[in-house]
Amino acid sequence: MTIELQKIRHRYVSKWALKDIHFSAKSGECIALLGPNGCGKSTLLKIMATLLSPSAGEGEILGHNLQKGVGAIRKKMQWLGHELGLYKTLTAGENLKFAANMRGEKISLHCMEEVLAQVGLAGLKDKPVGSFSTGMRKRLALAKILSMPCELILLDEPHTNLDRIGKILMNKLIAEWKREGITVVLASHDHPEVLPLCDKALVLNAGHLAWFGNVKEMPGEIVL
Repeated sequence: MTIELQKIRHRYVSKWALKDIHFSAKSGECIALLGPNGCGKSTLLKIMATLLSPSAGEGEILGHNLQKGVGAIRKKMQWLGHELGLYKTLTAGENLKFAANMRGEKISLHCMEEVLAQVGLAGLKDKPVGSFSTGMRKRLALAKILSMPCELILLDEPHTNLDRIGKILMNKLIAEWKREGITVVLASHDHPEVLPLCDKALVLNAGHLAWFGNVKEMPGEIVL
């Protein structure tokens, strides 16, 4: 299994954001995290990304303990959240090079140009990111994911700030990642957009697990 979580709980001061969440995902599966705003979707994603440590519970990501194997998990995982992790004073190419260096890797000029072209930013390698639109920055963040090998990709609201063409690109990439055996977990409020992409759905309600299973078997009474 790529992901194995058991009784995950997380508390923010006096409020429980997650209560006894458990689920698993295997290679090549795409899992949708669904539920209303404030239900715990982003918190759960950040725990899987090792950006937050759970208050209780245990789990394994890519065969490594969720809390003891942080470094090993991060080397095999890519995360795309609301904060894109880009530096506005650097060019698009410099951002890709810096991201690779932070993982102890190198990126060739050919790879750099290839991934930029793949996300619709061909010819913009030397353009400062500060001059990019919000949608262009999201595309550059996607190029970062494409530039390095991984086994797990976590996406928080992947279609936000993308135009229609950008959303089509995102959907195409998710489908390609699945074919390559990469596990994808995405949190979204845009259910009609993401459900056709996903194999399973995990529905949260006020931090509780309301439902988890095959998308095609989702009960009609589940309110999304």
